[in-house]
Amino acid sequence: MRIRLGITILIPFLACAQSDKTQVFYGRRTFTRADTLLGSLSPYRSCYDVVHYTLSLSIYPRRNFLKGEVICTFRWLGGSDTLQIDLDSTLEVSDIQIEEERVPFVRVKGTRAIWVPLSKWKERWEIGDLRRWRVRYEGRPRPAVRPPWEGGLVWSKTPTGQPWIGVTCQGSGASLWWPLKDHLSDEPDSVTLNFCVPAPLRVIANGQFLQSVPLRSDTCYTYRTSYPINTYNVTFYAAPGYRSYTDTLHSVSGEVLSLRFHLLPHRDIDKVNYLKRHAKRVLRAFEHYFGPFPPQRDGFALVESPYYGMEHQSGIAYGNEFREDPRWGFDYIILHETGHEWWGNHVTAADNADLWIQEGFCTYSEALFIEYYEGYERALEYLLQQRSYIRNRQTLQAPYGVNADQPYNTDIYYKAAWVLHTLRHRVNNDSLWFRCLRAIQDSFSFQTISAHQLISFMSRQLGENLEPFFRAYLLYLRPPVVQYRVVRERDTTYLEARWICDEPKFDGPMEFLGGNQRFRFFLTSELQRFALPSEVESIVPDRNRFMVLVSALL
Repeated sequence: MRIRLGITILIPFLACAQSDKTQVFYGRRTFTRADTLLGSLSPYRSCYDVVHYTLSLSIYPRRNFLKGEVICTFRWLGGSDTLQIDLDSTLEVSDIQIEEERVPFVRVKGTRAIWVPLSKWKERWEIGDLRRWRVRYEGRPRPAVRPPWEGGLVWSKTPTGQPWIGVTCQGSGASLWWPLKDHLSDEPDSVTLNFCVPAPLRVIANGQFLQSVPLRSDTCYTYRTSYPINTYNVTFYAAPGYRSYTDTLHSVSGEVLSLRFHLLPHRDIDKVNYLKRHAKRVLRAFEHYFGPFPPQRDGFALVESPYYGMEHQSGIAYGNEFREDPRWGFDYIILHETGHEWWGNHVTAADNADLWIQEGFCTYSEALFIEYYEGYERALEYLLQQRSYIRNRQTLQAPYGVNADQPYNTDIYYKAAWVLHTLRHRVNNDSLWFRCLRAIQDSFSFQTISAHQLISFMSRQLGENLEPFFRAYLLYLRPPVVQYRVVRERDTTYLEARWICDEPKFDGPMEFLGGNQRFRFFLTSELQRFALPSEVESIVPDRNRFMVLVSALL
């Protein structure tokens, strides 16, 4: 478990900022007790650190029904006489055991929380002991209304009318379909997944395939991950006759990376070659910028899915129907979801409040893919297209402690990408900038990270206190405003300019274009005057490199 270091530093500022008219936390949603129990790290949760989950599940497609158990191996950290497990109220718990002994439990009404008293064991356990809980459960899980944006079980049909099953739960939480400690900050070091399905269904899941075993009229498939995994990434796909195709890629690590593609049986070889071609192009570009493909031992996989897509670790959901973007030449789902193997799966936000981290960096990586193959100017075209999608209706930073699911806050993608694009030009040193991106990957490998940790780390890497910069963009709807004018006195032309920003400590460089020249000036909230060359008659802020608003100084 990686506790969100430094969150308490940010919270007082956020609370004060809420009174500002341009600062709006997550629209107008009212959070409930259920949100708090799911989104906070109370002592009932922070008392243990998950090491491993074994999920064993029987799937009954005719009834849209699940039945199974989860065994959680955890390290005891102490500090509580109660343990919290999370499971959606649509699913019934038949039995909970601690150390193989059946125990009483309380389901907190109207929430997913299950409280298990530990008074019998608390005094016996030593800090650091490895212990286990087991939950047996069953029921009809919540169906996904609009996957992947609204999570749940996906009970779909193949083109031939046979069952096609999957699951999505980013933001809404894995406790929609299995019992666990459902908080992003605590990733298990690995998971073992057992799925039993009736013939002729075949299951694909995360990690490496271990075995398939017949069990009465079912077949049980076992997979295991070799790395930590965030729990919303734990998944399965079930369809009749999934066909698997393999390939390899020579990674920058020096290892040979295995590639797997799992498609419905009616797909022809052209579709397989399409996936291979696009996947390899994306992997080469991202390895160039961010380092080796993270879950190397588990390999890269695309799985045809009954929904649009999802970044399921080592088993990406692909439902884009082999559509290549006519303007940019990529397949969007392959590009974006593969980017999440670095930003989201390898380096993971420790709280849903910080989802702008993985979504923003991942969306920014799309532009870097364009830059890798077609150059900076072409990547800038792509970013300008993305800028048109920015809505400025919700802040990038959501509140902590309430499981702030953000399925429709698209600014955590496009606006956050533009924050990073702006920061690149603020730094004005590409060697330093790209070393910083790689350093984040290297320093937080398979870890969760808070906004405070990330900002502190980037400040050290880039040699500047970036807290005012990030506060200006994360906590307020309105970006910084460049207020300026050009004046001429005697024979000298001057630029007069300043920042207007809701963040009072914000300052920094801004670039201006005049004729065929570029000028860079350090602005503050105080009006400053800069002399310009005599041949410059007009000058404008460069909004292609900086996400700012512009205002005339009267």
